[in-house]
Amino acid sequence: MSSIVRQPVYHPVSVVFVDDSPDFLYALRGLFPGAGTDRYFASAREALAFVASHEARQSARNPAAGAAWSEFEKRGGNALGEDVMTDAARFGDIAALVVDYEMPEMTGVDFLAAAKDVACTRILLTATADESHAVEAFNAGLIDFYVKKSDPAMTRKLRGAIDDAKRKFCARRGHIGVHGVGAIYANRRIADVLHEVAQRERIVEYYWRPEQNAVLTFDAEGNAGVFLAWDSHDWAAQCDVVTDEGGPEALREEMAARRVMPVYWPNEAYRPGMSRVEFATPQPVPGLDDTYTSWTRIGDPGLAPGLITFARWRAEQGAPGEGARLA
Repeated sequence: MSSIVRQPVYHPVSVVFVDDSPDFLYALRGLFPGAGTDRYFASAREALAFVASHEARQSARNPAAGAAWSEFEKRGGNALGEDVMTDAARFGDIAALVVDYEMPEMTGVDFLAAAKDVACTRILLTATADESHAVEAFNAGLIDFYVKKSDPAMTRKLRGAIDDAKRKFCARRGHIGVHGVGAIYANRRIADVLHEVAQRERIVEYYWRPEQNAVLTFDAEGNAGVFLAWDSHDWAAQCDVVTDEGGPEALREEMAARRVMPVYWPNEAYRPGMSRVEFATPQPVPGLDDTYTSWTRIGDPGLAPGLITFARWRAEQGAPGEGARLA
């Protein structure tokens, strides 16, 4: 197993819809309300100019190479990469382009070829007669997905493609954990549990935090929560800390029996004299031996200056407080 793993992150992003039919764009607004960050264009050239403005920011990059890795080796720590929560512009990043094939200014394939330097998912909408062009574009690597407008399942297929595009885009911005720290969060089963929690609790953004080895979550109003995932090694380490720090024996016994999963936020583990500890009921993860998760609402997460949530960003933009549910 690699000692370098990508940690979970998800936040609202933008989808750019391009179609010369105002009526179809209006229908798309209703079908995909998003988080208020999506953009809609009836003019392909206007849309292309907007997309081009994101090229420098969204060019492909490897945070584990070159100067970034050298700087990490000097600084040390358990995570590589920039903290995405410091980047207020992230909510305007383009996760997907959804473009009609047949447009008067240029075809959708020509549009997507011109936007090739923006790292995002490319989705083409076609009529039945355009399908052969879509297949050629897919085989040439110009598009990632295509949907026929006449398909009765168009809405479901397009929604699935957009949701997948958002998750993939955000995943590229996550910290890279090193030395095995937080490796459990990279497990596919844990990722699925986290996504289910996000849907159930109407969470719109979440971020693995290296200092706590936990995932910090927020709903559209900015209310915080903490998602934990512990395997047998994590449980043993957490129990040992309680003992080493002179913590209550009853707490260690409850943890050893997997009856409670303490949330020590903003700390990673037990510390003497802690004034606030939340207790969650650990939920076993099917298919993973002695691995449990929990999600707990917390009060003020104590964010450091410069870290911004979607709720705060929306307020600063003067936008309504309504947010999107994680789909």
